[in-house]
Amino acid sequence: MKKHLSILLILACGFLYSQEADSTRTLLERSVENAVNDSLRIDALLALGEYEIEYNLAKAEGILNDVLIELLEKEEANDIQLATAYIQNGIVERRKGNHTKTLDYYLKALDIFEMANDSLRISDTYHNLGMVYRSRGEFGKGIAYFKKAIAAKEVIKDTHGLGAGYNMMGVIYRKRENFDSAIDSYKRAKQIFQSIPSSEDIQRVNNNMVVLYLKLEEYEKALPLGLENIEDSRRKGKEYSLCTAYYNVSRIYIRMERYDLAMEAIDSSLVLAKKNGFRESIANAYLRKSFINNKQGNFKKAYDNYRTFNRHSDSIFNIENVKKAQELELKYQFEREKYADSLKFAQENKETQLRAENEAKQKMLYLILLLGTLVAGGYILYLVRKNQKNRAMLAEETLQREKAEKELLDQRLQVNLEETKRLIADNSMRLSFKQELLNSLKNELDSKDPEQLKSSLKSLTLGLQTQIATENKLSGIQTRIDEVNKGFDAKLRELFPDLTKTEREICTLLRLNLSVKEIMTIRNASLDSVKSARYRIRKKMAIPTGTELERFIQDIA
Repeated sequence: MKKHLSILLILACGFLYSQEADSTRTLLERSVENAVNDSLRIDALLALGEYEIEYNLAKAEGILNDVLIELLEKEEANDIQLATAYIQNGIVERRKGNHTKTLDYYLKALDIFEMANDSLRISDTYHNLGMVYRSRGEFGKGIAYFKKAIAAKEVIKDTHGLGAGYNMMGVIYRKRENFDSAIDSYKRAKQIFQSIPSSEDIQRVNNNMVVLYLKLEEYEKALPLGLENIEDSRRKGKEYSLCTAYYNVSRIYIRMERYDLAMEAIDSSLVLAKKNGFRESIANAYLRKSFINNKQGNFKKAYDNYRTFNRHSDSIFNIENVKKAQELELKYQFEREKYADSLKFAQENKETQLRAENEAKQKMLYLILLLGTLVAGGYILYLVRKNQKNRAMLAEETLQREKAEKELLDQRLQVNLEETKRLIADNSMRLSFKQELLNSLKNELDSKDPEQLKSSLKSLTLGLQTQIATENKLSGIQTRIDEVNKGFDAKLRELFPDLTKTEREICTLLRLNLSVKEIMTIRNASLDSVKSARYRIRKKMAIPTGTELERFIQDIA
């Protein structure tokens, strides 16, 4: 009965919160409809778009994009409204994983706010820029912007902004594995949000603390917070927060080795990410699914999901986007310096400025004439060389195709060579054993004592049976080695380039939980040789004291 009452209470709270959210949305929509002029209507649309970011990202994107287009088309648009539209559209693009576009919006907004000397909005933009660089993995720039935001918010007494800044600082410190600073930042953020109070912001801090507990391997502390965040986000209808909460819980279950529950959680996160177009969350979900598949022994699904992750992550973090982001930042700095220099120049001598502008226009006219001449000449040259370029492209394609075919043939020859070497070694080991058995038989047959001869023959028979069982086991182990080694050898070369081929092969055998004795048999090596190889592997991988070598190798995704 108590259980039923608890469920009804949860459903009732969810219904009431849903009603409250719908009521807020209705009030905002009415404020748009009842606006008496364009300025008030745009303010209302910006407020509605900001609200929908948490509940329906696609709807928020449509509203805010329309507002931005309308403001850009106006001859005398309100600068603060335009900058606000840039910020809100930037938040949408950041959640979709479009970091370059986000950075462009934020820098444009910052330029407007600085010209207006709006301290509050300047500090908010610093915070948003820190979020972008944190998402891009540029933690140094992220910390610098968050520190600027916190300093500005302390001056203007923006309590909520201070809490948000410390919360994000904690995230970066955690990513840098500076756990003491991370804990200190989270505690500051939580104290600030409890003083306001703000339950939603406290939940955000809890989300980040879940990740920190995972790093510290305190899973029993992390799981209740993670499940509480899922329920809270679902009850409030906040799909981005819910997507993040499912993702965090999947990580907890992985660390607890409850892989079925981990897969259920990450699938839920992926559904929400696809529904709302959270590109970065989609990529991360496929990467986590690949890791879980690998732990469950489903290597084909692990490989397919990893390829899907690569496609999504490449579209977010490709080199072209990095270049564009750097270009935008440099352009922003250049524009600021240019504006400051031109303002100083105008104050000192307006007449000189006008003369310089006229000279610049004349130079531009000459440049246009020169460019026109160059374009005409270039077009003629293009027509002449077009046929030559086509032939060159065809020859290049043929060369590349032949090169690819040669590389494929070389790879096949290498595989065949390795297999031949393995068969020769295996055959040599078997011949050696048989020769030893033959010598033993000859020695024993020379004995004149029948009882001693009988006992020796029995011992030799047991040895032969043991060898047959070992060879059968080795045949099965070789099949498992071939399955496990798909991609694993390449991963070892990437993470630990100092490992030799022999050491990588021993890592593959350790990944199968084989004993030292079994490895000695497989590699036809001595105990000291295998132990020395294990010591070298631990040293090159820098494995901490107390961590098992086999467990460390098996945890390599």
